Amino acid sequence: MSRPRALVIGGSLSGLLTANLLRAIGWHVDIFERARGSLAGRGAGLGAQSDLFMVLRQIGIHVDRTMWTEVRSHVCLARSGEPVCQVPVREVTTAWDRLYGALREKFSNGPYQGGMALIRCEQKERSVVALFENGARIEADLLIGADGIRSAVRRQCLPEIEPRYAGYVAWRGIVEENRISPRWRASALQDMAFCLPDGELAFSIPIADRDVVGGRRCMFVWFRPADFDSTLRGWCTDATGYCHGDSIPPPLIRKEVIAELKLTARTLLAPQLAELVASAEQPILSAIFDLETTRMTFGRVVLVGDAAFVARPHVGTSVTKAAQDAWALTDELAKGDMSGALAAYERRRQQAGRELVARGRRLGKHLEPAGAGTRPPIETLLREYGPGGIGAWPSTV
Repeated sequence: MSRPRALVIGGSLSGLLTANLLRAIGWHVDIFERARGSLAGRGAGLGAQSDLFMVLRQIGIHVDRTMWTEVRSHVCLARSGEPVCQVPVREVTTAWDRLYGALREKFSNGPYQGGMALIRCEQKERSVVALFENGARIEADLLIGADGIRSAVRRQCLPEIEPRYAGYVAWRGIVEENRISPRWRASALQDMAFCLPDGELAFSIPIADRDVVGGRRCMFVWFRPADFDSTLRGWCTDATGYCHGDSIPPPLIRKEVIAELKLTARTLLAPQLAELVASAEQPILSAIFDLETTRMTFGRVVLVGDAAFVARPHVGTSVTKAAQDAWALTDELAKGDMSGALAAYERRRQQAGRELVARGRRLGKHLEPAGAGTRPPIETLLREYGPGGIGAWPSTV
């Protein structure tokens, strides 16, 4: 009996998590990624929960101590840098580059094709066919849309569902340990430090080591209001005058935009955070969207990860949600009945996606243009922000 075959559209974390788990239960899996070349170097720090590390171990990835770091407290800093509130927590972060490298290596002997843009899929009674821009037509038993917030798979199945812009952006940057001032290094590498300018929110957080050799790092995130048609598009316009839409490759961000960001940080943020902004070699700009689908399965087509639900980053659980989606889908498919498995997967994961999106909206409401002045009390914000506590450190779970 031939092995069932799945086509995974999207070769980032969600696609790699799903593909590796499916291979572990005996499926033949092909990954098709729109971008050409490696995705390594994209992304930044990620919040994590026990389910993520459980899935990595199921795939066969060794979770060593360099793949995660602990967060011991949430601290709010005044503009002067003095702490005004501190809440003890037990949280874990990892890093996009570490997860991508481990998952890509695990799939290194599997078919992974870059430069493959999906046009559409066509369903038959017992199969589904993917059609690509280069003319390729590939048939399989199942097609999985793991192609993120701008999913081509979702666009065909649910053309009315579009990402919703929240009215603000996130500036991010990563700073190596040796570039953090000795005055604040210890705190930066174990605490999540917040600063709350009017209508904005910035924080720093330690993230996983650069590689298995080590190299501790800290990331800053700064949420700032940005009108979509003026401020955002201005920031996304490169030095040649070309506007890239609502995002821009980091190396193309204009020097004067970065200079203004660093100058404003010195004015608005606590010195600990302003220094991180000044020290980041290549800040990343991300417009904040959220997205909520009404369905996750369509015959022999299924959505996972950000192709189905996108919560704002305040919840810190996007990659854990992707792992949970991949695990639930694989768990149901292992039972053998395709249609029953997909229906059960949707029942297991749709409500969880809705709840996560709602939580992200609640945590970010005070940053929306219409939500000015509605920020919750500082201690409440510190307690509710992020992925939530972890029961045991990953090395012991």
